[in-house]
Amino acid sequence: MSMNNPTWGEGYVPAYQLSASPYVTSSNVTLGSTKEIVFQGVTRFFTVKNTGASSTVLAVGFTQNGLLSRNSNYLVLSGAEAYSGEIRVDRLFVSGAAGSPTFTIVAGLTPISTGSFLRVTGSNGFPGVG
Repeated sequence: MSMNNPTWGEGYVPAYQLSASPYVTSSNVTLGSTKEIVFQGVTRFFTVKNTGASSTVLAVGFTQNGLLSRNSNYLVLSGAEAYSGEIRVDRLFVSGAAGSPTFTIVAGLTPISTGSFLRVTGSNGFPGVG
């Protein structure tokens, strides 16, 4: 890293040790449709909660291909279930797997630019994401 133009990349550990900047969004997604949630920075952590009725199911993936049934590389959250993880990502994909679930995402963002973050795909050497 040059001292004249320092940049924080995805592997810059101190960026993950800082207090995170907050990000919150709530929305809904209909059965079979997919929404891409793009963060303004790389996450330090995130929580996804299906805030819908108990009959709804929300699928959460790290890639759009991961949400395809033939890949099955996604989390399944029934109504009122949540998932929290200390995972660095620059985007999430959510899909309605049953009913039309509503959801809330809370994330802590690092100062790392998403433009300097590597693309997480199965073809990019990340098995289990799609």
